[in-house]
Amino acid sequence: MKVQFSGTEAIRAPKEQVRQFILDPNQVGQCLPDLQELTVADPTHATAIVKIGVGPVRGRFKLDIELQPSGDAATIHVRGSGMGSGLSMMSEVRLEETPEGTNLHWQADASVSGPLASVGGRLLEGQARKTVEQLFANIRSRLESVAV
Repeated sequence: MKVQFSGTEAIRAPKEQVRQFILDPNQVGQCLPDLQELTVADPTHATAIVKIGVGPVRGRFKLDIELQPSGDAATIHVRGSGMGSGLSMMSEVRLEETPEGTNLHWQADASVSGPLASVGGRLLEGQARKTVEQLFANIRSRLESVAV
């Protein structure tokens, strides 16, 4: 099953501070909803263990995360597995300076397979949207709490 989402987070922080944050796997990893464990391998790679729950399907997922910076943009690749299911997600992030701070524009394309995908389109899509939106809201919240 494939799902697509996009959105914009208005962040009251300077663009360079936002850029440094989203290119740091430790910072971004800490924003994952239901994070249980995070291991940063190098400046562009991390592994995370998160709790997943969609309807009756609940368990832990291991996620491999790769950050690919490109100027004022970045691509985040996430591949994961758990509970006999698989996940592949590519998210693109673009930064735009504003008088109030920075707009973080994002889009995410995800593909889910296995028992998790069989839960049902609306239920899975709703939970996936909630999780992705929470990730970017957490990024905004953490950045604004330390904005200079």
